[in-house]
Amino acid sequence: MPVIGIITNNTNIIEIEEKLKSHKIKEKNIIIITKENISNIKNVRFDFIIIYEELEENEITKKVLKSCKYILINSDYKKNLKLISENMNSYVITFGFNSKASISIVSNENEEIILDIQREIELENNKKIECQEIKMQNNFAKKYLYEEISMKILTILLKI
Repeated sequence: MPVIGIITNNTNIIEIEEKLKSHKIKEKNIIIITKENISNIKNVRFDFIIIYEELEENEITKKVLKSCKYILINSDYKKNLKLISENMNSYVITFGFNSKASISIVSNENEEIILDIQREIELENNKKIECQEIKMQNNFAKKYLYEEISMKILTILLKI
């Protein structure tokens, strides 16, 4: 069973929990991490970390990220991209409106969102997610766009 860390702010926790339920992600090993409790995360090896919040660059944050297999990071927060160093063992999956993101938002109009997986995503056991477009229903508040997209990505990763 994978261990999932979700880095967000205190005001977003309830929405994250609702997104997990709506996407039927029932993993028992989900840890919600905030700026206030990140220093309490010790000796945890995450399979996935999703980063929503702009993070401070410090040793605690780097240690948590370094121990992770997969990092899903909002590429529209440029500051967070600096946290990802080349000596990390993690596989980084970026998402957002940035055209260089691994998964780019190419359309966010009307009742549909279109995501473009621009690079093949390699998973354990030689499994891969091929380049493709993914359509999602746009039936949620716009301010939760990134949360909704990352949950969709996590759902795909957990199924493979």
